[in-house]
Amino acid sequence: MSDDKPREWTLRELAHDTGVAERTIRYYISRGLVDSPLRAGRGAAYGEKHKARIETVRGLQAKGLMLSQIEHVLAAGAGPSAETALSLRQAEVPPRGQMLWFEMDGTLAEGQPGPAARDSATLSITGPAPGPAPALPEPEVWRSYEVTRDIRVMLRAGAGPWRAKALVAALGRFAAEVKNFV
Repeated sequence: MSDDKPREWTLRELAHDTGVAERTIRYYISRGLVDSPLRAGRGAAYGEKHKARIETVRGLQAKGLMLSQIEHVLAAGAGPSAETALSLRQAEVPPRGQMLWFEMDGTLAEGQPGPAARDSATLSITGPAPGPAPALPEPEVWRSYEVTRDIRVMLRAGAGPWRAKALVAALGRFAAEVKNFV
């Protein structure tokens, strides 16, 4: 007799099979990268879809994408649109240490490098008009600290109280050290 019941995992089993920590899986669920369990509570169960999504997220991370970029790729859906979104995200990533400046209309500011010519095929749309654009994530709030006239440090707001306290203390030590050189 064959059992056609779909495979289900507990959180511990899913973590073991995917090589991803239980805490990380919970974090992916809280960010919306992975769906909630099939059954919640003490007997929470996860299915094939959960395992596949975790493996997709890990694969995209291995290609160098950040979770915020992965959210956009996953929002674009599966299939060719996801591959196009992935190609676009990779084309938009500036080299480490380089900042991109954008005009109010969303175009790159004059003098900014655009995507390479090899990516032009990815950027052109040859088929029917694409569907509605995926929703943008909520904007982030950043705090700006002027250490000296030449140095400004920005920290993302919303960090846990212990982390914010530690970061501000470290920033104070940095400011004291830098002011000795100015």
